[in-house]
Amino acid sequence: MTFSSNASLLYDAASKNRLDEIEELVTTGIDLNASTGNDGDEGTALYTASSKGHLETVKLLISHGADPNARGGRFGNALQVASIHNTPTHTEIAKLLISQGADVNAQGGSFENALQAAATTPTNKDLVRILLEHGADPNTSHGMFGHALQAAADGEGNDDIIESLIDHYGADVNLIGGTYGTALQVASEAGFESTVLLLLSKGADPNAPVAGFHGTALQAAAYRGFRRIVEILLEHGADVDTQGGAK
Repeated sequence: MTFSSNASLLYDAASKNRLDEIEELVTTGIDLNASTGNDGDEGTALYTASSKGHLETVKLLISHGADPNARGGRFGNALQVASIHNTPTHTEIAKLLISQGADVNAQGGSFENALQAAATTPTNKDLVRILLEHGADPNTSHGMFGHALQAAADGEGNDDIIESLIDHYGADVNLIGGTYGTALQVASEAGFESTVLLLLSKGADPNAPVAGFHGTALQAAAYRGFRRIVEILLEHGADVDTQGGAK
């Protein structure tokens, strides 16, 4: 049996939570950290088990030496893919991976890091807290969103996560990065009035240096036709004459 076919069998067993098959494959000396798919885009066995929410498979793979920091898959690594989901089981998997040495600030994949992945979903508040308590940096700037605060501002109903990031974990409300510049621009472009008001109350600058796709929060809201957000921004001193942005 070839290495590649063994790797595919391991991936399949992990995906389907087949513990006995995994144990049998381990006896062949298989590389537990091999990625499958074109250019490894399907990730490792640990990655797919973490994605599927197979806690017992994750435990088994780690007990046999699977690397929690092995890279591969669309979302980067096992912790990042577990952080995307918002179930109690996925949170337990994330906690296990962290306890086994997973790097909470590892970069790569669609969301760039685990904190940005978790921050996009309001029901992931516990996982956001766990990641932060284990050293995740809310001001790391990478990827489409730029940083965790921007990722949270892109999700409706994430105000509790946003408030926690700012008040308890030092997230910079005016940090610039990613496609839309600042968290205020993200919320303004998305049409989330409560988030816009929250960010402004926490010191977000409606006239932050021109950055991102729309340039300013006011331009983003105006482009999307969110009249009430335009009014809110103007009430908080947004400059109607500021130029910049692609739109």
